[in-house]
Amino acid sequence: MEYEAAVKGRLKLKGTANKDIQKKLKKKNKEKAKNDGESSKTKEQNETPQSYKQPVVKTKAQLKFEQMKEEQQKKRILEKASKTHKQRVEEFNRHLDKLKEITNPLRFPDYFGVRNLFRLKDLFDAKVHYGHKDGTLHPNMKPYIFGSRLGHIIFDLDKTTELLQDALNFTAHIAYKGGIILFVSHYPQHTLTVENAAKEAGEYAHAREWDFHLLTNSEKIYKGVTRLPDLIIMVSTLNPQMQEHTAVRDAAKMCIPTIGIVDSNSNPNLITYPVPGNDDSPTAVRLYCNLFRDAILLGKSKKSEVPSS
Repeated sequence: MEYEAAVKGRLKLKGTANKDIQKKLKKKNKEKAKNDGESSKTKEQNETPQSYKQPVVKTKAQLKFEQMKEEQQKKRILEKASKTHKQRVEEFNRHLDKLKEITNPLRFPDYFGVRNLFRLKDLFDAKVHYGHKDGTLHPNMKPYIFGSRLGHIIFDLDKTTELLQDALNFTAHIAYKGGIILFVSHYPQHTLTVENAAKEAGEYAHAREWDFHLLTNSEKIYKGVTRLPDLIIMVSTLNPQMQEHTAVRDAAKMCIPTIGIVDSNSNPNLITYPVPGNDDSPTAVRLYCNLFRDAILLGKSKKSEVPSS
């Protein structure tokens, strides 16, 4: 049997060939024709006509704006290139100082600005300088006394101002660190003032009769482990019987720092931050409570400004 095949086109057979072979060849040729037709269609679809875009005409203002941008970029590049290594190090150190100022307030003497909360004249107007009568002076209060006038002891307001500023600064630091602050008073006439100040500051107050062992034996009294205050602010260090307040010794035993308004007949030795001044006048007590409230709010506001890591 002889076969003749063309180089291109379909395969032709001469002679007696098997019919099955012819059928298979026809099928293959049909499949090739179909594939060629599909590929030509996809090429036509892909070859979409190009859309004609009109050139954008820019206004004079747009051109000027682009020129300004280019000039600014050139200036920035030149400034960066002209800076020496020393200048870059100095800039980096300035940024570090700013970050330290935010995250480490202990590096600054008045980070919270408590010295701007009051003036010496405010203490004078609130009658902070008035002490008790002559003859009631405690020996440990002599360094804070200016003298006596008409039978009454007069406090040195310069020293009171310095000590009150230190106490306010310490209070702001405790509030900044998220500490618990407790206002304590035993005088019924000051109860409302003290409780309102603590409420406005978001802290706690104890303006009633102090129970014994309230701090030293808190587990049995509260029937469980409780967190003690981180700072106690005492509006008066004496009780109505003119005896030392029980909280003074209890706080000293538990190593809890205290701030106390000490009058001329008080003992300041067990107080961490004593503030010599009048503890009987309602105007003076109101001034103390407002100042400590403002210091607490300053510490909390600074804490909210610190970026969370």
